Amino acid sequence: MSLEALESLLAENRGGVYFVPGGADAKALHKLAKASGYAFFHIDGKNITRKEQLLNHAATAMRFPDGFGHNWDALEECLTDLEWVDGDGYLIYYDHIDGLLAAHPDQFETLVEILRDAVASWKEDGEAMVAVLSGTKGPKGVSKLRDT
Repeated sequence: MSLEALESLLAENRGGVYFVPGGADAKALHKLAKASGYAFFHIDGKNITRKEQLLNHAATAMRFPDGFGHNWDALEECLTDLEWVDGDGYLIYYDHIDGLLAAHPDQFETLVEILRDAVASWKEDGEAMVAVLSGTKGPKGVSKLRDT
């Protein structure tokens, strides 16, 4: 993946949920986020096949407060708050989505809905959240991030 499309999204403060086939270099994404003033979070999905594992990984990667409830509602609350994070926007990179997507497509669909709701919430506040999902197969209804 060329970083040009993502760089354009960040520069224009446009949020969204996108799919990148095959993955991207997490270090390069982190560098790009930092240069754009965005906070960066990497959720490594290599060993994630269940909702509970995803929530644990997300809580660790995004430094959720100790009282995080480990359920979908708590995830959405944290994603739409992030008061403990410094940044002009937020870039979430969840790679190796295949495990959870294959094992529990319904749960993955719920995750995508929550990410979209969080993106919309931040947009209302004038900030951007971008979620980049990568794996071998794209989730239903998620646009592929294309080079400009």
